[in-house]
Amino acid sequence: MQCVEFRICEILRAILLHIYPMVMSSKRAGAIAGRELLIYLLGTIASGSFKSADHPKQIRYLLRYGYLSGTSGRYQVTAKGRNTVSEAKIWELTIPTPKAWDGQWHLVLFDIPNDKRKRRDIFRARLKELGLILYQNSVWIYPYPLEETVRQVADFYRLSPCISFVVAEQVTGEKQLRKHFKL
Repeated sequence: MQCVEFRICEILRAILLHIYPMVMSSKRAGAIAGRELLIYLLGTIASGSFKSADHPKQIRYLLRYGYLSGTSGRYQVTAKGRNTVSEAKIWELTIPTPKAWDGQWHLVLFDIPNDKRKRRDIFRARLKELGLILYQNSVWIYPYPLEETVRQVADFYRLSPCISFVVAEQVTGEKQLRKHFKL
């Protein structure tokens, strides 16, 4: 138990020393730091290695906002809490890069309806973070196989029916793409 408590103190110290100065200049940085701490706390509680008596404020917060349920020491992570932890795992995904490029371009195409706009925007942000670049509206391109990773992201956001994959030997603007991806 002491190891977990020490780790929480370590994280809080890191947030205060390194992230807090950013919070002063950016609300988004503060939100990201808070979310990271939330995900860590939920993961620790779900594993059963969290001492609730030592952290009553955090427990009250998690209960108030629906991340936990239960009373006096017997807490369970709710569906909302599990979803938050799952989403964190989605953001940790990466596309494996083979040693040699196979000469094929991998494209992700999507046609996501307006009523799913929020999920579409998050999906786009995730594609960008994975390293894909926008080729045309709703068409993203990458030089390495990506279907498995992108499919996991699309499944999580329930967008799989709206997503298609294409593998191409040649694309217009290939010279600039090779330069961008350093091929």
